[in-house]
Amino acid sequence: MKAGTPRMISVAELELLGFFETEPRTRDAGAAWPDNDFLYEIARGDLQLSCALAPAYKDVRLILKRGADTLYELNALGVDDVRYHNQAGREVLEIVLSRRERLWLRVKPAIAITQEVTGAS
Repeated sequence: MKAGTPRMISVAELELLGFFETEPRTRDAGAAWPDNDFLYEIARGDLQLSCALAPAYKDVRLILKRGADTLYELNALGVDDVRYHNQAGREVLEIVLSRRERLWLRVKPAIAITQEVTGAS
């Protein structure tokens, strides 16, 4: 782990509950936040999104499907951070993959994934 890097992701458990509006499934029923794996699953129309987070390890997995077809998949280990933003009721999860690369996830009113890559600085 880099010096000065937080031990786990910034987003709080309650923020994720509000963002996904569903209780997650956990890998280990006896382990609590942040030392567990959490799987949030939602559907919007014909799209299904699963988002798995391991807060203490900073691991993120996203899978977006339409029926049996996978449209997008992200498997990221040791991301820099995951942050929750709520600006005037517009909720977004920011997945900071690296200093130069971010992924923005919205689930309301529709699922949207936007990737941002900036030049070296």
